[in-house]
Amino acid sequence: MWRRRASVLRRTGTVGTALGLTIGSVLLTGCGEARVRADDDLCAQYGQLVERLDSLDGVDPDTVAVDELRSQVDDVQQQLDAFQAVAEGRLDTLVSTLRAAVNDLVLSATTAGEDALETARPLLEDSLDDVREAWATVQQVADVRCDVP
Repeated sequence: MWRRRASVLRRTGTVGTALGLTIGSVLLTGCGEARVRADDDLCAQYGQLVERLDSLDGVDPDTVAVDELRSQVDDVQQQLDAFQAVAEGRLDTLVSTLRAAVNDLVLSATTAGEDALETARPLLEDSLDDVREAWATVQQVADVRCDVP
């Protein structure tokens, strides 16, 4: 009787192991696809962020109006939020540094206002340089992650 139970257990164990391996491989395949989708989302958001920051990079601090700069910075901040949401902590420090530089840029422009903007233009240039520097660091990491040549 013990032999019969042992034989049944061995067969059940083999079937159970095979079933477990099959289920495990299906789950891992799903996880792999989820990772690809998450990376695709990251790269899609990154592409949109590139567009927004390229637009901001085209700003001439000697001629830009405060409202125009504020609008562009708002666009960058919204896209930065979307990018950080899909980055899932992978780029938090770099994105936070970029966000601080963008916030400083808008603060420089709005604190000065249109009337005092002429005297604040060198500060705007410095703030834009800080944004460019922080952005270059994010780009280095994201280009590798998204396989950008």
